[in-house]
Amino acid sequence: MDKRFGVAMDLAEKAGLYLKRDHSNVEVAKNTDYDIKLKQDTASEEIIIGEIEKQFPQDGYIAEERGNKESSSGYVWTVDPLDGTVNYSRGIPHCCVSIACRSSSDSFGIVYDFFRGETFTGRKGRGAFLNGHRIRVSSITDLKDTITGFGLMKGKAEIKSGLSVLSEIALKVKKVRSMGAAALDLCYIAAGRIDIFWEVGLNPWDVEAGKIIIGEAGGRYMEHMLGKKTFSYADNGCINSLEELCRNLLKI
Repeated sequence: MDKRFGVAMDLAEKAGLYLKRDHSNVEVAKNTDYDIKLKQDTASEEIIIGEIEKQFPQDGYIAEERGNKESSSGYVWTVDPLDGTVNYSRGIPHCCVSIACRSSSDSFGIVYDFFRGETFTGRKGRGAFLNGHRIRVSSITDLKDTITGFGLMKGKAEIKSGLSVLSEIALKVKKVRSMGAAALDLCYIAAGRIDIFWEVGLNPWDVEAGKIIIGEAGGRYMEHMLGKKTFSYADNGCINSLEELCRNLLKI
């Protein structure tokens, strides 16, 4: 796993450098009602997956653009080549490259915010780090004192479910922030910048690296079904009344 971690660090930096250099040359590949797909999404993924296939041809992967490949080595990569695509397309400097790898006994996650130059990492049993410095979740225990990250996904059903959740939590917390990149929301919990994150309808590539990092920072990530959609939430692991609130939200 050490070799894969080193390769992943290099690939996150390489893909991030490409995205940073090319951000003024945005090219729309697909435009939908609530989302956008760019040439840069595909190009960044080719940088990452192309090298993974070259160096570790027996490894499998789950990738946003290419789809899935079965593993014969026991290692599976999960790649989001550009999380926060809409932000990126409009010049909002809040987006990242997200890479994770798991085996039956080991795992790591890397989230690289290429505009800010912040690299969040987590390795199983080794802790979580931001640019090489150890990070931990916040110690806030009262729900009313929390800053909550919140996201709305790209379909009508997810948006409707998400707004129902938001209407229940907004009056119970200090502030709600919707920043547009789920991988960074999870890393911000790991770094103690926010305390909770909620979103309905996320995909594996949106959260895999972040949930490894948050776990190594002392927090937790969970998923439940809200109707037919996945309800994802994460926190610092010590907030009073959160379990009861979550149970109530799952009844919406």
